[in-house]
Amino acid sequence: AVAHLKLPFLSASTMADSDQHIDLEEGFKKINEDGIKPFVRMIESKESDFFKARAFVDLYDHIFKMCIQRDPYNWSEDLYIKYTEAIRNLLKTSVFQKLKAARKKYDRAFLQEWKIRYNNHGKIVFGLSKLFMYLDRFYTPSTENVLSLKKQGYKLFDTEIFKHFSEFSREAILNAINKERANEEQDRNLLRECVNVFVDLGYNLGGQNKLQNKLHYYENQLQKDIVKDAGDFYMRCATSWLGEDSCSVYLQKCDDALKAETGRVKAYLHKTTEEPLIKKCYTELLKVHQKQLLNKNTGLFYLLEEKQNEDLKRVFDLYKRYPEDLPPIGEMFRTQVQKEGKAIVKRSSDAKGKSQQDEKHVLVTSLIRLHSHYSTVVKDCFGHHQVFQKNLQTAFESFINENDSVSKLLALYAHDVLKKGSKLTVGNVEKTLDHVVFLYSYIRDKDVFDHDYQQLLQERLLKRKCSSEANERTMITKLKTEAGYQWTNKLEGMFKDVGLSKDLTQTFRKFYDAEVKCGMIFNVNVCTHGFWPSTNYTGSTTPDAVKEVTEQFKKFYHNRFTEREIQWRMDMGEAEVLVKFNPKTEVRLSVSSYQMAILLVFNKNKIVSFGDILKITGLKSNANLQNHLLSLAHPRLSILLKKPRTKSLDPKHKFQLNQNFKCKLKRISVPLYNIVRHNVNPSIDPSIMIQRRCQMDAAIVRAMKMKKRMQHMELVKEVTAQLIARFKAQPGMIKKRIEHLIEQEYLERDPNARGVYKYLA
Repeated sequence: AVAHLKLPFLSASTMADSDQHIDLEEGFKKINEDGIKPFVRMIESKESDFFKARAFVDLYDHIFKMCIQRDPYNWSEDLYIKYTEAIRNLLKTSVFQKLKAARKKYDRAFLQEWKIRYNNHGKIVFGLSKLFMYLDRFYTPSTENVLSLKKQGYKLFDTEIFKHFSEFSREAILNAINKERANEEQDRNLLRECVNVFVDLGYNLGGQNKLQNKLHYYENQLQKDIVKDAGDFYMRCATSWLGEDSCSVYLQKCDDALKAETGRVKAYLHKTTEEPLIKKCYTELLKVHQKQLLNKNTGLFYLLEEKQNEDLKRVFDLYKRYPEDLPPIGEMFRTQVQKEGKAIVKRSSDAKGKSQQDEKHVLVTSLIRLHSHYSTVVKDCFGHHQVFQKNLQTAFESFINENDSVSKLLALYAHDVLKKGSKLTVGNVEKTLDHVVFLYSYIRDKDVFDHDYQQLLQERLLKRKCSSEANERTMITKLKTEAGYQWTNKLEGMFKDVGLSKDLTQTFRKFYDAEVKCGMIFNVNVCTHGFWPSTNYTGSTTPDAVKEVTEQFKKFYHNRFTEREIQWRMDMGEAEVLVKFNPKTEVRLSVSSYQMAILLVFNKNKIVSFGDILKITGLKSNANLQNHLLSLAHPRLSILLKKPRTKSLDPKHKFQLNQNFKCKLKRISVPLYNIVRHNVNPSIDPSIMIQRRCQMDAAIVRAMKMKKRMQHMELVKEVTAQLIARFKAQPGMIKKRIEHLIEQEYLERDPNARGVYKYLA
């Protein structure tokens, strides 16, 4: 209402013409009797918060006239002094006495009086500063060391009241807070208004200098004591709780306490109190006792073992406020994961009397379950925080590389997941492949996995055992993300070859109809050298039954691709052979190309020795071929009969077609038993070692070409860093490759410096 009043304005020229002057004492008596005293009574009685409009205009006009009189009758300075004395007298005589009386009562009564006195003082200062507004417009701005009317009024409250009673107010507020912590209900509205006295006084007075902020009254005279008192309280609580409660209960109490303190700030403390208050409570409850708490019998290790995810999340939520306290928790998490992982690897190593198939599934599926569980813990409980992701990775890398066979077992597991007709069943294939790739990322010797995975992918593609092409491509995409483009480009090339081969076969059938001319359905896969795994193959004699069609395809292929050469690989194909055991028994056998060549021998021979089989087919005796032959003579099928009936093979051992073979099925898939490459052999394949030597040579040359001159240890360190993504290069092997490159004149030793190499352009 006051802001909209139209105050009278008298010009200086008008007053200059007047011969009447207002005396200071008489003039102020009118102001005091008609203005100040009635106004204070209205405030105290809650009758009104401001002057009545007519009285205000008359008094304002009166003060205005006293301030614009010519010297020596200009009473601006004297009225400022009178204004100050009036407020000071009011504070000393009335406010001081009422607070003094309230202090002798209980805390709530004092706080109630404290709130009333400050609120009333604020209304009085506001009203009087409006009444004496002319002084703020012309006198106080132009006079040095004179405060504005409002600031002067609050300064008087500071000197006459606040400095005498703030301590009692602070103690009463602290007592109320402690009672509330003890679950005794308090008047939060009253506390908020009493706390606001400290805040509002600072804002109204402002900083005494540039280094002080407007909250210095609150921070220095209330907040620091609230924070200290909270620290002392929770220090006592922590000592008691640690001795009485389990880790879970202790964490719940800490969580409740911190939430209560946060609620307290929002209810009646200033928002800037939250950070120091919560930090102090956190320090006394959690930081100081972190090691003792988490190492209790019911501590972090117990929570991880018992899968108490709710409590684990509470641990993280409590400590994440200050990330510098997370690494000790991360280290304990890593220790637990390492413990469980090493136990799995040790059980697998100690297992006896189990089949290879069971062994690989037990180890890899156990590792996947472990990884799945702790990945979920990191995600759901630890918020994907980098500290825990890093410790999970470090833990798995530590134990997964203790067993050299993990790389091979993981490749075989992925093979069984993706293979058609596998006995292994998984709920979610894509999620399982994710875990396989995660385990792959932890493996030190990734090239071992790469070699085996590529060999097994070849088997799935050429024998049409892929359960889903989409899953195969998904796996390659995941591996590309982890391993890069260079290796997965070969896998993609293998898929491309299979697709192109299907189109090529269809085109060939138009050129030469093998079904009509040879009585067979002919399919071919043309595998590009460099994409597919390279194996030693010495060649073999093409069976007469397929010689014509193979020659025709070779002619067809050379006509289309004149600069390419093709080689027939009997070790990679498969065939379906119609076998007539006797006049009543005729069965289609799904066999390998090796087995097809062996069975075709019996078209012209009734009984054949192993030596003659090798001679007729042109095949070389090795473990792989022996497995193919022995599978035909296996007692479960007995397609061939062997003399003597042993698992070993000798050139003189005899074979013949089983004339008494009986089977109700018209088609049989002949399984291969004891396939050599499916045996988990801890030693590294020779082809991998050759590849590693080439990679080390390339890394050494790259490093030397860039720096021209390097010390031995510097070069070893650089080469190790370049190759760590594929395998861990041993210093001894690097040294041998350096010697080899010196012999090849790529490098030379510096004659003037021991252990220094120079690059030869």
